[in-house]
Amino acid sequence: MRTMMKSVSLIVVLALSAGAAAAGCGVKDTHEGTLKSVDAESNMVVIVGEGGEEVKLTLTTKTEVTDSEGKEAKVSALVGKQVKVVSEHAQVDSIEQVA
Repeated sequence: MRTMMKSVSLIVVLALSAGAAAAGCGVKDTHEGTLKSVDAESNMVVIVGEGGEEVKLTLTTKTEVTDSEGKEAKVSALVGKQVKVVSEHAQVDSIEQVA
């Protein structure tokens, strides 16, 4: 019985460790296209790629937004412009206007 309890405990610990590792995986996604819209209420942005596919991502308090000159900008000022968006787990790290 004790061996079975230890095995179950080990499985639970391993499963929790795997979940924590996946949450901080560090894999970055890059999307390029037109910034279609910004919803300030839900902190969502919509990017439309070349093929017309839409990607919805969430802005965070750490999201960095820059214009084509590399200067800090408001995300609302980039609506309708070509952008490059880097995100992790659908949360935006940065939005950069491309020339």
